[in-house]
Amino acid sequence: MKIGEFARLCSTKISVLRHYDKEKLLVPEYTDAFSGYRYYSSEQLLVFRRITALKKAGFSLQEIREIISCAKTKEETDEMFCRKEKELLSALENLKEARLIMTKLNITFKNGKAVFALNPDEDFLSVCALAEAEIKAADYQRVSQYRVTGNEISCDVIALGEETDLPDLNLPFKNDEEVVGKWEILGVYAVREDFYDGILCDNKGFYGGDQKYLYFLPDGEQYWAFRWTKGYLISPVYNEYETRKIGDELYMFVSLREYECTRGGEPTCLVLKKLDSNRYNPEQIARKDDIDKPFVNDEQVIGKWRAHSFLGYKEGKNEFPTEEEPMEDLYFKEVEFFEGGHCRIVYEDDVFEGDDKAVWTKNYLLRKWNWSACEYEIRTHGSKEYLIIEWKSGDYRYGGYDTNYYVFVRT
Repeated sequence: MKIGEFARLCSTKISVLRHYDKEKLLVPEYTDAFSGYRYYSSEQLLVFRRITALKKAGFSLQEIREIISCAKTKEETDEMFCRKEKELLSALENLKEARLIMTKLNITFKNGKAVFALNPDEDFLSVCALAEAEIKAADYQRVSQYRVTGNEISCDVIALGEETDLPDLNLPFKNDEEVVGKWEILGVYAVREDFYDGILCDNKGFYGGDQKYLYFLPDGEQYWAFRWTKGYLISPVYNEYETRKIGDELYMFVSLREYECTRGGEPTCLVLKKLDSNRYNPEQIARKDDIDKPFVNDEQVIGKWRAHSFLGYKEGKNEFPTEEEPMEDLYFKEVEFFEGGHCRIVYEDDVFEGDDKAVWTKNYLLRKWNWSACEYEIRTHGSKEYLIIEWKSGDYRYGGYDTNYYVFVRT
């Protein structure tokens, strides 16, 4: 049958069939070489219905092509369906969350409490999670568990004020062998009771990061931004900790003096679980790159480069700058590349030179003292050459963050 008749039987448009032909999803049984007319068989109706069903289920045209062409084994096809089912279930949960977020709770703040209604058709924990965002947006901090009274939910709150510096301590080191070793970060909780109830955990560690572990090194030795003395985790402010045995596991509860405390609020609760008592050092726990790359020459990079600016990302929101005015007070001051892979690096307080400290090879600056291979690239903008180098600070080496970037201009 011709394409028009086949389209009517399929209840679709001719343009759709032409698109499926182009995508090799549903190729006509026969195409006339002279007229270009497409002809389909009645058996191909089933193929069209399968394509339609798979599209409604959310499969992409590429996935549909793989399924109907039998390019996948039965096991692989079943795996594709299982994966798609998980995606759709996740999308449904996201839809529910979005619908909830679009619903204002109309929280009232009075006499140190936040109060809002509980709709019996809504999930208690989902409503409380939404309340967290609204309480923070209103510049309050929750300092108690959520309580249900009738059809109302309430909690104690503190109104946050202007940001101020925290008073600090300066304590000498005092040992506490019980805490030496590796700890798993279980999360940050508004109050400790949330941990016991197993609810409303912020799974991020310090500074909004996503690091998974924290190490207490022997003798309180510092790594990244952390050191300790008995009773305190120093980051660099002093955060009181206490340990508690729960079952066979040792837990640590840290009174985290972060953003809320600087605005007149109370510490939040960082919860850690001890994994081992090994006596680590900074080198053992650092994220290490391959710094033993063979030397490959790159004539274009040889010379002295002066720091111009700092980027969170090379592309996108903070893409490569076009302004000519350099930034002031950059920590990474300059870098010079010499023949044969030698180099000299100048920071605010330090100068590193000598092959035992740092070398380079094509596309990489290899900083041996902290095990980081910093990829570089050269871009031309206007009449100037710019050198963009990965900045792998402690955030990258110990915190698991993505790398940042420094931009240099040739001097």
